Parts: sequence; C-alpha cells; structure tokens
Amino acid sequence: MFWLKTRIVEGRNALENLKKEAKNHERVLILASNSMKKHGFLSKAEDYVREAGAEVFSITGLPAEPSVEVIEEFLPKVREFEPDLLVALGGGSVIDTTKALKVFYDAPGLDFEEIAFMDRFSRPKPVPKLKTKLIAIPSTSGAGSEVSAASVLKKGGIKYNIVTPEIAPEVAILDPRLPMTMPREVARNSGLDVLVHGIEAYTTRVANDFSDAMAIKAIKTVFAFIERSLEGDEKAREKMHYASTMAGIAFLNARLGLCHAMSHKAAWIGPHGLLNAIFLPYVIEFNAERSEYARKRYDEIARELNLKDWRELLQAIKELNERTGVPKLGELVDERTFMEKLEEMAEKAYHDGLIAFNPVEPTVEEIEKLYLEAYKGE
Repeated sequence: MFWLKTRIVEGRNALENLKKEAKNHERVLILASNSMKKHGFLSKAEDYVREAGAEVFSITGLPAEPSVEVIEEFLPKVREFEPDLLVALGGGSVIDTTKALKVFYDAPGLDFEEIAFMDRFSRPKPVPKLKTKLIAIPSTSGAGSEVSAASVLKKGGIKYNIVTPEIAPEVAILDPRLPMTMPREVARNSGLDVLVHGIEAYTTRVANDFSDAMAIKAIKTVFAFIERSLEGDEKAREKMHYASTMAGIAFLNARLGLCHAMSHKAAWIGPHGLLNAIFLPYVIEFNAERSEYARKRYDEIARELNLKDWRELLQAIKELNERTGVPKLGELVDERTFMEKLEEMAEKAYHDGLIAFNPVEPTVEEIEKLYLEAYKGE
C-alpha cells in the first residue's frame, strides 16, 4: 500500500497560501520556532491569518527536543484559546510537538503511555478520530514530519513514537525561503538525515515501487546538492527542502530501520540527524554482510549514483561525511559515560519498533558491537 494524506503546496512565497488555508476558520494557533520569529516569517504568517479573517494566537520558545513535559506545559494554553486550526511553523521538533498537542487537545482523556509505541512489542491503544486541521510549514530540511503520521517525543531521555494517520498534517507548505535561515551545521545534520531516510526506506522489508521512487529521488538529490546547500546556495537549499519531504513520503510508507533505532536510543549524545550520519556506514556494512536482499538493494542505490556496488556506496557515504565535517562519535561523548550507557542503549535499540523493518534482525550483542565500532571509529 502507498498512502499520502497530506496536500503539498510548494514554491517560493508559498507561505502566502496560509491566507487561503485559514479562510473559514475562527481561531488559528501557530506554534513557531524562535528562528521563524527572528527572521520575520512568524509575523508574515500571522498577517496572512488575520487577512483571512481569523483570530491568531502564537506560541514560541519551544525547546529543541519535543517531550511529554513540553506537551503538558503548553496544553493548557491551547485549550484556553480553543483553536479550530493548528499551524506548525518550524523544524521537525515544532511539527512533532504540534502533532502531539493535537492528539491531547482533541482527545483529552488519553494517556501517553497507552497510545505511544514504547517498543516493538508494545500494543498501544488506537488514537481516536481527531477533528482539528493541522498545517505544517517546515523551516528545516530533514525530518519529513510535514507528511509523516508519527510524532517523536522524549520521555526520560528516550524517544518514543505516537503513530496514527490522525496526526499526519492535512497540508504541508514548502517555501524554500524558510530553510535559507538554517545555520550550516543544522543544514548539514538535517540534510544527512534526508540521506539516511532515503537509504533506510529503500532497504526495509516493506519497501515498494512507489516508496522506492521517492527514496531514490531524495538520495540522488542529497548527493547532488547538499554540499552547495551548506555554502548557502539558494537553489541547492530549495532542492534539499523538497528532497526532505520526498524522503518523508518514502519512510511514511516503507518505514525505517536499524540506523534510526540506534540513533533514537542515543538521543542524549547529540542531534538526531548527526547520529544517523555517524551510524549509517556501520549499519550498511552490517546489513549487507548478512542479507542478500540488503546487498541487492544497496547495489541498486549505488547504480543510481553511477557507482559499482554497495561497497562503493559505503565509501561514497564515508567520504561525504568527511567532506561535510561529520565528527566521530567519540568526539561527542566521553568514553566513561558512553560505556556506562552502552548496554542499556543496545537493549533499548533492540526493542525499538523499527527493528522489525530492518532487512536483518540484529541481536542485542550485535547492536552493542555496532555502537562500539562507531564510538571507536573503526
């Protein structure tokens, strides 16, 4: 099955489309990143909503990582305003936070532990029908949250997922002016996240021809444009912005794998996209050495990039990481702290729901070994 709930509006000045989308709504709540406020895009969005004849209320100052605590903090403000339209203006964290707020605003009796995927063996309760429309306007190019049916929230330093079609945004507005505000490091981390999304979506057990098309296009775009994007090239930033959404559509349908499971459980170490970039080469080698299916799929990606096989793909990814300044894992965390948490991380990664879609099911010991290899840079 291939599924996409979200209507996508793209192009320069696409933010203005908010005027049309806000019509026939009375109260519009905008959750925005500080960056969008700083660069004037929040005030533009507020003006468009007012021009549509609706009342607008904005919340800024959201933390970098969405969490259950953040939802509990902002939910009373949302309930007090009683919006009939939610707008997420910012990066993946802002969009994920808005999705979660939608769940608990529309269905106030729900409990997080009951509806979240704590691990792949959990059976969460289904989220009921939600009524409030959600528009996602991403300002970064990596998460793909503007089209996905998942919200990733932290609790106790570990990331968990709420997964339901009910939180997939009704509309995604892709305005390439917004990602021009990203600092180089954010553009790198999010851009490499797009690459991992594409590669993992292409190689899962449930990938299909339609998700493959989106995944391959995203992968090729990253290799072609990420380095120019990091230099601030406007066209390259635009291409990377659209690639992020394409990769999001790919993993919405084909899911993700071991690399994401590992980064989710190592979230305390550093940014998600950066961790994905660090772990990817180790995961590719692990999968390829143990699965004919994985080798075949990696070989297909390689040929799309005019490379010979999965080994050349692996080398190309390592070289891209090096050229873009991706650090070694050992540069992000001291050895003592890492070793203290190693066993726990491996155990929790093994229980992550995405392991079920990886072409190879690893053991806890194999995941622990992969973490160690990545730490030592072997």
